[in-house]
Amino acid sequence: MKRLGGRRVRWVCGLTAFVLALTSLIASSVQADYDKQKVAKMTEKMKTRCVGRFLIDLPADAQVTMRYGALGGFDISTSNAESEEEFAERLRKEEHEIAGAVNEDGQPSLEASKEITVGAGRGKTFVYNRERTKILGDEGFFFSENVQFLSMLRFPGVSVTGEIEWVAPRYIDRLTRILSRIRPLADEEIPSESGFCLGHVILQDPYEHDNVETVVMFAGIPGHPDVNIALSSMSGTSPAPGLLARHERAVSRFPMFMRLAFSHLREHERTINGLLGEELVLRAREPNFTTGYSFQWEMAGNQDDVHAPRLKLELESGVNPVSGGKPVQSTLTEEAMFELWESIVTSIRPRPAAPAANTKPDRPAVALGTSALAGETCPQTGWWHCGDGGNGISVLGGQRQFLKQGQTMPQALLLPEQTMWQRLRGVQPSYESANATLWALVDKRNSERKTQLPGLEQALGVSERGNMPAGAAPFNHVDMAIGSVAKTGWQCPASGWWRCEDSQALDGTRWFAAGALLPAATFQALPRRNGVAHTELIRRRSAWQLVRAADSASAS
Repeated sequence: MKRLGGRRVRWVCGLTAFVLALTSLIASSVQADYDKQKVAKMTEKMKTRCVGRFLIDLPADAQVTMRYGALGGFDISTSNAESEEEFAERLRKEEHEIAGAVNEDGQPSLEASKEITVGAGRGKTFVYNRERTKILGDEGFFFSENVQFLSMLRFPGVSVTGEIEWVAPRYIDRLTRILSRIRPLADEEIPSESGFCLGHVILQDPYEHDNVETVVMFAGIPGHPDVNIALSSMSGTSPAPGLLARHERAVSRFPMFMRLAFSHLREHERTINGLLGEELVLRAREPNFTTGYSFQWEMAGNQDDVHAPRLKLELESGVNPVSGGKPVQSTLTEEAMFELWESIVTSIRPRPAAPAANTKPDRPAVALGTSALAGETCPQTGWWHCGDGGNGISVLGGQRQFLKQGQTMPQALLLPEQTMWQRLRGVQPSYESANATLWALVDKRNSERKTQLPGLEQALGVSERGNMPAGAAPFNHVDMAIGSVAKTGWQCPASGWWRCEDSQALDGTRWFAAGALLPAATFQALPRRNGVAHTELIRRRSAWQLVRAADSASAS
């Protein structure tokens, strides 16, 4: 009886186990079919996204964000969720914070701020927080100077913020040129021109990227918080072992119990739309008895080609949506995950684009009041006011100087007042400031000349040179440099517009013909003590500075 009872118990237990296994198999099959139907519905409508220089198709309802955008070391982020008012307030706060800060030398942190215009976009750039680092070189120690650069641009519906925390001042102009290549994208727009997609904008070719472009796309699937999708594009990276080689090296270091937790579902080379890469698919059984999946495809790329970056697509499930939380059970079965993976990975392709025009990038419009530091490239031809000098200290060449677009902004040579002994010896001391000279654009010379005031002393014409006073300095008629100075009574060396060096004079800027004798400056007489103004004018000798060469007074 006991033997019969034992057999019966074993038979019942075996039958129960079989029924449970069959039930589990049927349930798994039903769940797999249900999940595959969900994925089929999920991928029935796909939306194409532009990521860097590539396209990828994702489920239409996927929640997509772009992060970690960088171009040649210049970090750029975009947003279409910010209103005009919110952008203006953020810009105001940033400007106020920077203006109130000091650098490591205890000096005002802000060195330059510029208003910039890029197409329909308006904004500002800031140069601030200069730091000096002592570096040991081949010939001893030397100091390296770096600054921070911040740009904030607002296009209709799109905000663009660019920042770099450590850059040599001479590269600021290059960053400004990068900004000039930004074009905002309309919703769901796939641009046709060559360039780099970065969220809600495209950086149009050609621009100075130094073969370094980075962007990462993250996507989530509604209803499946444990499923994550990521596509990263990074050019300019150093050569490194491929995906499979890195995985093999990592597995060789794992203890045996960790190796048993992973199942390799795919591990091979795979070419997708002409892009040669490697594919790795894993199933992971976690210690908390959950199961998750990891799908990866990676293209190694070429370090010197932005059109062949290190490209990596990842799809994971079983990830806890709470940061730092334990893994969770995958909400999609293995078969459903493969269906989703294939619908996404097979869509990766280079974005077709028209060849970039062989033109130089447009520069942002330069407004009056724009600042530039010594060592930077001059952004606009015109008259620039030197921020150094004053309080008895003059600037060699004048406080205002004519500078041409493209030339290097000069470091001002400062001339302090001479001592009596220095005057006797004919010595003029000079020095340069330890900080880079700050210049401000005050005149672009694009406005009409004002009508000349009556009562000004007229220049003695060329035909009247017989009346030239003794001591007048004659000039040979040669091309004179802009900024050249001549004094009252001297023969005008070149036809053009000459500005009186006396700021209180009524003359302002006047046109003189080459060879004419430069006149005295005209001033309004001071009022009498009883407050009644003099109606007469007084004149005294002055100096004139050439601001623009022109053959006739009608040349503006």
